[in-house]
Amino acid sequence: METHLFCHTIHEAVTAFDRLIEGLESPDSFEETDEIEMVIPLSADPYGFIGKKPSAVLFGEERVDVKSWRDVYKVALTRCNENPKCHDELMYLRGKTAGKCRVFLADKPDGMTRPLKIDEGLYGEVHYGSQALMRILCNRILD
Repeated sequence: METHLFCHTIHEAVTAFDRLIEGLESPDSFEETDEIEMVIPLSADPYGFIGKKPSAVLFGEERVDVKSWRDVYKVALTRCNENPKCHDELMYLRGKTAGKCRVFLADKPDGMTRPLKIDEGLYGEVHYGSQALMRILCNRILD
């Protein structure tokens, strides 16, 4: 099952584009608050996440609303942690997966700049920008 970020059906995307075109043709009917969501696989190049704000994570047909990249990180790792086999693998990675200055996963928040509690004895470092955080999540932890 592939996990995706941002979601709306094609019909909703077409409707959003129709509203955008209508706004260009008739500026009085266009609201600046109109937003367009797109579906992006979590496996996409993390460079594409720069400057974008997530609105949801899709797990198959299930949509989990999020407000930040930290939320995406937490939702993905929490879901992974719910699987006993994956939980064991995440616990194994604590203290072993690290960047230049600090570990990505640890058994306690000590030494982390911005720790995020995933479970008892499992903390993730989230003091990164969107691209780095998604690269760490996908390429360093989930892979």
